Amino acid sequence: MRTTPVRTSPARAGPVTAAGRSRSLLQARHVRLLSLLAAATFFQGYELEVIAVALPQIRHSFGLSQGQASDWLALLAIGALPALLLARRADRFGRRRMLLVSITGLTAATVASAAAPTILCFALCQLFVGAFTALEATLSWTVVAEELPAGARGYGFGVLATLSTLGAGSAALTWALLLSPHDLSWRWLYAAATPVLLLAAFMRRRLPESSRFESAASAGRLAASWRSLLRPPHNRLLVIMCSASAFGALLTQAAAFVIDFMQTQRHLSASAANLIVVGAGALALPVLAGAGSVSDRLGRKRIGCSFLALSVAGTLSFFFLARSPLGYFLALVVTYVGHFGAWPTLSGFSTELFPTSHRALASSASGIASVAGQSGSFLLAGLLIGLTGSLPGAVAVLAAGPLIALVLIAAGFPETAGQDLDQTSGELARITPKVTVPAAQQPKL
Repeated sequence: MRTTPVRTSPARAGPVTAAGRSRSLLQARHVRLLSLLAAATFFQGYELEVIAVALPQIRHSFGLSQGQASDWLALLAIGALPALLLARRADRFGRRRMLLVSITGLTAATVASAAAPTILCFALCQLFVGAFTALEATLSWTVVAEELPAGARGYGFGVLATLSTLGAGSAALTWALLLSPHDLSWRWLYAAATPVLLLAAFMRRRLPESSRFESAASAGRLAASWRSLLRPPHNRLLVIMCSASAFGALLTQAAAFVIDFMQTQRHLSASAANLIVVGAGALALPVLAGAGSVSDRLGRKRIGCSFLALSVAGTLSFFFLARSPLGYFLALVVTYVGHFGAWPTLSGFSTELFPTSHRALASSASGIASVAGQSGSFLLAGLLIGLTGSLPGAVAVLAAGPLIALVLIAAGFPETAGQDLDQTSGELARITPKVTVPAAQQPKL
């Protein structure tokens, strides 16, 4: 059904208008699917934030210094590696089945983390959490890319990123307002994940298979081997994408230690530090919701790279320039505006640049590269803290990573905004037979 475009004045142009245009392209089935995936992504964001918001207390429970905690967090990051194998199964047998596996497994591992008696047991539980979290994120973004219209993919990415952030904010608020003021254990943050099993049961009945995957399967276009991803024309883009993902994640350690830094080196209370983080994130949240939609119109690279540079500037301001609660808050606002703008716009490349036969695997490879960058961030930070004697000194060195990623993306990626996946991935050219016109039938000029 044709819809009449809404005319808006220049004064109203911006993220809200762009999001409205994107929403108008969605049908009821798109909205239902996006709602299911957003609910799952909310919990993923919640789980990822628990360690950050309660890190000082977790360190105290297991007797870890900042350097030791960095080493353990680096180890935990490798838990995402099994997601690569599971993502390959999603490219062969479908997205739906593996999404349900990821949600169920993530919930079970999170609940088990609440009862871990030692750092070793806790780490083992978190390794499983890392694997299922990476798989759920990969498949959620893959399904959104495959099912939403070309002009609304960025909007869908923004919705997933927004719900993940709201989940993270819920973890911070739960800790700051309910648990920490009453001296309750950080373990309750993990125990609160139990009701998510109900979500998995609900999704089992309502979540459809990706129509694009079903079409590729019925046409015999699924890859028999993952090795074809390493051959032209995919290999060059895969190398650039994974490199950018790894370098872009080198500031992960700085983000994880934001609350720890405010408490231990700036002497703020746990509640004050968490509320500063939540307040800054809440103020930047509209950017997260609108950046993807704006990138649908103005381009992924232009919008994403600009915001990525802003996030680096905000991080350096937080650790080097801010000296008061207001200063920390303002620096974090800039950081989160940059991060929230870059996340939904740049993350979409991993699903847009590869064909259906390899989309989940390529997206997972990007995720694994990001995890490698995260692990490297913690390991390097531990080393740099020892060499420089301070966390800010380590952050200054690691900030070069996202800037390198920015250059790789700007120079190496094609623009994908507003184009169908068959065009962005080159799949249309590979499945459309080339018709050769005999010389005798060619028009004469």
